[in-house]
Amino acid sequence: MIRCGSNVRPSLFKGPLPADRNFDVAVNYFAPPHPEDFFFEGAETVVAGGLSKFHAAKQMLHADLLHPYSGVYFLDDDIELHFDPSAFLEYCGEKRFSLAQAALSPPSDGAWRITYLHPGFEYRLTNFVEVMAPFFSKDFLLTVVESFDMSISTYGLDVFWGSQLEEHQSAAIVDRFVMSHLKRRDLGGGAYYAYLQSMGIDCFAEMKQVLDRLGIDSYPIRLKGGVEIVESVRVG
Repeated sequence: MIRCGSNVRPSLFKGPLPADRNFDVAVNYFAPPHPEDFFFEGAETVVAGGLSKFHAAKQMLHADLLHPYSGVYFLDDDIELHFDPSAFLEYCGEKRFSLAQAALSPPSDGAWRITYLHPGFEYRLTNFVEVMAPFFSKDFLLTVVESFDMSISTYGLDVFWGSQLEEHQSAAIVDRFVMSHLKRRDLGGGAYYAYLQSMGIDCFAEMKQVLDRLGIDSYPIRLKGGVEIVESVRVG
């Protein structure tokens, strides 16, 4: 499921898709598609609307839509995948991950060190997967989908998801698969943040609301089995 604007990424948006694949594509447009966007004609599902990526996903997802699938992979349209999505999805299913993401390449722009590639690992179990490209198993998705509109900016959603993992459920940064996010965030003048400001949305206020809802001041990001805090999500 991809939230798309008018830009196009060559490796992801130019078709045709492989005939031998284990996934369908749903595209949610927030702007007119790029003329070379293969998915406008080639995706199995095309919809418009929603205030942001996960707000739109909550509106779109329902039991009938999810019935045939074992999970959902949510992608931003500026992600470059350096792997076959079928292989990644199969791997997540084999490992029975409830929540997972591919590791970020070293040149990528990202907010959290833990999400970057560690070549010595196949994957790392953690309590945190960020919002730009998370995979959800269907079972875990159904437990958290009602939270998808608690933060329109998406800030804090990854904290909430991690807090909802139960003992038998696992989340992973998968170093076997690498993606790039080269577009730099611009909190002061970027189009997305200007869009949020036009609606009166403060992304850091939304993150604090999530922390308040959980009754915490900060969220320690840890590797499973580790006692040391790797990073901490906090406001201010």
